[in-house]
Amino acid sequence: MAHFVGRAFSDELELAYRYVDRLCLELCLSLADELALLSNEPESLDRLMGRVGAVDEARYLVHAVLDILTETSFARRTDSGWKRCGQWPLDRSRGTHDRACQACPAASPTFELIERCRAAATGFVTGRTRGLAAIFPRGDLTLWERLHNEDRVMSIYADLAASALHAAVRPGMRVLEVGGGVGSVLARCASPLEAAGIGEYWFTDVGRTFVEAARDRHKDIPWLRFAQLDVDRRLEQQGFQPESFDVVVGVNVAHVARDLGYSLRELRGALRPGGRLILGEGSPPNKHDRWRLDIVFAFLRGWWDVAVDSLRPRAGFMLPSEWGRALTACGYDPVSLIPGEGWFAGSCRGGLIVAGTPGRRAESGVGPMDDEGRWRISF
Repeated sequence: MAHFVGRAFSDELELAYRYVDRLCLELCLSLADELALLSNEPESLDRLMGRVGAVDEARYLVHAVLDILTETSFARRTDSGWKRCGQWPLDRSRGTHDRACQACPAASPTFELIERCRAAATGFVTGRTRGLAAIFPRGDLTLWERLHNEDRVMSIYADLAASALHAAVRPGMRVLEVGGGVGSVLARCASPLEAAGIGEYWFTDVGRTFVEAARDRHKDIPWLRFAQLDVDRRLEQQGFQPESFDVVVGVNVAHVARDLGYSLRELRGALRPGGRLILGEGSPPNKHDRWRLDIVFAFLRGWWDVAVDSLRPRAGFMLPSEWGRALTACGYDPVSLIPGEGWFAGSCRGGLIVAGTPGRRAESGVGPMDDEGRWRISF
C-alpha cells in the first residue's frame, strides 16, 4: 500500500503544493493591497468588510485571506480583530505562475485556476463579479475538466477512488456515483467495470449540465444510468430505493453536503447490508492551518455554505480522523482511512475512505493491494 499511496502523494505533488501555497499567498497579498484590507489598528471582520465594501457572499474568502496572512506573519490577530504587520513584498504572482508551470507542468490547471481567481478577487469581494462567473467565465468548463481529470493536485482522489471501485466490483453489482461532476471516476473505470460484469452504474450529480454531458459521452454503454441527485435531500424521494446499491462512490463531494450527518445516513441507507461507501477526499494540512486553496473554492457558495457541528468542525475539507469519527457516528462499520493523516511526514493531503454497512459477512472489509495497485475489497 505504501508504494501505491507514495505514487499518488509523491515528491512531485509536494513541489506542486509549494507553488500552490506561494501563489495563494500572493493572491492574498494582492487582494489585501488592492482593497487596503488591513490597517495599522486592529479591526473586527465585520468592520473591515464594511470599510472596504465587501459583500456577504465574500465573507468566507475574506476570512480565509486574513487567516493565511496571519499564519505567514503578514497580519496579526488580536482580541479586537486583525491588523497589518511586517513589510509586504511586491506582487510577483505572474512570475511565480510561470515558474510553477515550468517546474510542475502536470499541475498547471491548478496554477491557472489560482491566477483566474486572483484576477477576479477584488470584483468578487466588492460584489461586481459573481463567484460562478469567476470560476466558469461565460460558462466555460474546460479548465474545471482539466483540473479534475488530469491535474496533479486534484485528480489523485479520482485515481484512488477508481482503484478501490475496481477492486470492489463483482458481477451484477449496482453502483451509485454521487457528485459525478466531469466524470473523472467513470472515465477511469468504464472498461474494467464492463470487463467485471457490472450490473448497473448510476452516474448522478446535482447539476443537470454534468449529467447531460456524461449521458452524451457514454450513451452507448448499456449498463449506465443517469440522473440528477441532490445528497442534501432524501434519496428515496428522488427515486433511489433503500438498500438497493452494493457500492456508493464519490470524490470530493461528501464534504460539501449541507448537513453532513443527514447525507451520510442517507447514503448508508442506500447501501445493501455489507455494502461499501468509497470516498476520495482531500484534507487540510492539519487541524490548525488553512488549506491554501480555500481561497479558490471560496468563490463557490457550496464550498462554505454548510452546517458546522460536532461532525464537521469547519467548512471545506476534513482530516481523515474527522471522517472516521463522523462515519462511525453515522452507523458505518468498519471504516478504513487510507493512508490516514499519520502516514504523512508533513502536511496531510487526504486520501481514500472506505466505509461499510454492517453485513452478513464478518470478514468483509479492505484487504491487501494487488500488483496493479488495487485494494482487495471483500463483501
